Amino acid sequence: MKKTVSAAIGSTNFVIDEDAYSRLDSYLAAFRAHLTPGPDNGEVMNDLENRIAELLSASAKGEGRAVNVEMIDDVISRIGMPDGSTFTGSASRTTEDGSELPPVHKFYRDVEHRSIGGVCSGIAAYFNLDITLVRVLFVALFLCASCGFWLYVVLWIIAPKAVTPTEKCELRGWPPTYENLSKFTVSR
Repeated sequence: MKKTVSAAIGSTNFVIDEDAYSRLDSYLAAFRAHLTPGPDNGEVMNDLENRIAELLSASAKGEGRAVNVEMIDDVISRIGMPDGSTFTGSASRTTEDGSELPPVHKFYRDVEHRSIGGVCSGIAAYFNLDITLVRVLFVALFLCASCGFWLYVVLWIIAPKAVTPTEKCELRGWPPTYENLSKFTVSR
C-alpha cells in the first residue's frame, strides 16, 4: 500500500502517490530555477501547472484513480525538462482513447507587435505572414470604400488580447512546451 497526497495542480485537485508527488515537485523546482528572472515567472508557472493538470486529467480518466509515477513521467516527457536534456518535443494534447490532438490554434490580437490595436499583427502571427503585408492590405481595404476600417474595428472588438504565454502559443498554433512558453513575456 502506497501513501497518497491530495494536491491542487492548476486549480484542479488530484490524489497523487507520494513518490509521484516528490518527482513532480522536483520537476517544478527545476523548471522554476531554470527560468530567467523576471516579473513573468509567476504567469509562466501558472500556465505550466494548468498544462500539467490538463495532461493529468486526460490520463487519470477514472474517478478516484491516483496519479502515479508513470503518469508524471509521461507529463514531463510531453512538456520537456527545463534544461532540454530529455525533451522529446511532443507536448500535444490527448483524447480519452489516447490519440494525440494537434495544438490549439486560436485567433488573438498580438499586443506585443501592435501599431494600433494588434489586429494586423494578430492576423500575421495566426497565418504566419509578414506584418507589413497585412498592414498594407488593411490600408488598401480602408481606401476602398472604408471596409478595411470597419473590419479592423470589428476584429478589435471581438478578438481578445494574447496576454499569457499559452495564449501566444495558441495564436501561432504552437504546442505549449517549455521552449515555446519561454519565448514570450506577459504583457498587460
